[in-house]
Amino acid sequence: MKKYIIITSLFFILLFSISTATANSQQGFNFYNFLNTGDKYLIDYKLENMSLAEKVGQLFQVGFHSKIADEKIIDLIENYHIGGIIYFSRNIQSEEQTAELSNDLQQLALNSGSKIPLFIATDQEGGIVNRLAGTVDFPGNNELGAANDQESTQKIAELTAAELINSGINVNLAPVLDVNNNPNNPVIGDRSFGEDPGLVAEMGTVYIEALQSAGVAATAKHFPGHGDTAVDSHYELPIIEHQRSRLDQIELYPFKRAIEVGVEIIMTAHIYFPAIEKRKGVPATLSKAVLTDLLRGELNYNGLIITDCMEMKAIVNSFGTVEGVLRTIEAGSDLVLVSHSYQQQKNSVKAVIEAVKSGRITEKRIDTSVKRILRLKARKINLEQFY
Repeated sequence: MKKYIIITSLFFILLFSISTATANSQQGFNFYNFLNTGDKYLIDYKLENMSLAEKVGQLFQVGFHSKIADEKIIDLIENYHIGGIIYFSRNIQSEEQTAELSNDLQQLALNSGSKIPLFIATDQEGGIVNRLAGTVDFPGNNELGAANDQESTQKIAELTAAELINSGINVNLAPVLDVNNNPNNPVIGDRSFGEDPGLVAEMGTVYIEALQSAGVAATAKHFPGHGDTAVDSHYELPIIEHQRSRLDQIELYPFKRAIEVGVEIIMTAHIYFPAIEKRKGVPATLSKAVLTDLLRGELNYNGLIITDCMEMKAIVNSFGTVEGVLRTIEAGSDLVLVSHSYQQQKNSVKAVIEAVKSGRITEKRIDTSVKRILRLKARKINLEQFY
């Protein structure tokens, strides 16, 4: 605990030292309170000195279409204060190029607005979902599950973490914890560790612990479970109509185990679960019953909740990206993923700011997520590499 407080303290002290805010505009720093409460006081202090726009920006994880820091992503960092980036293959040419891009983006963030570094994420699952270029193509989850070898899974997760860190990436949007129990599933399949929820939980927790011990935040996905669908949520809204007792035994079990071992991020599924959400057609991503009542309340999860991309058709066709963004924040999401459209990204940030100003979303609700984000950034982002 002492080591954690020291690391967190150094992180935020550095953030304050590079801030351009004047002494008159900031709340006075109380060193006595810092000594008594450590990292909690520093986070609260930082939050008090952020503008509403800077707070809202921290909630967004966005993509862009270039292998260099182009004018659009520069605008989003400097003027919309976004807190995170997602890389796809379109951004990655080599390990050296990716590391340089990551460093450039971090420098932009550290010299803009509230001077807070970025989460930089990608989907490095192994198997058919490998984003990094010029690195080892590790086997996918189905092969790891079939081998049922915890030591090999741990080693692969550690090597994956090393490759990500070398590329300046601090968040892996993996592992998939969906149980592969529907042979007609068009999107999960080989990305799952297998058909047995016990095996999925076992392999998934080994992977999570190894990834996080090596310094990369793991993301368990897609909560509450995307395994038993015959529909791809990229294109339409799937429905899983199982009773809650069945969900507890199959779909939810790997996520419960991931929470027990301290998974730092959980990604939501754009799937409608009538047994949990009583409003017809409301996907888990937009459901307070799923994210706040179940995940936070019943399962006692205290980490970050990130959405799947809000430009997927399961959201767009029913609610639209911008309205979906507002609803997922109301439901309990901390990080909102808008992967592709520059205009949708800007519109979404603006809409959240206006929703706070109008009273639809309280600033306290935003603050709750920003605190979680800052806490994890303090643990996962090594600022020394930027100086």
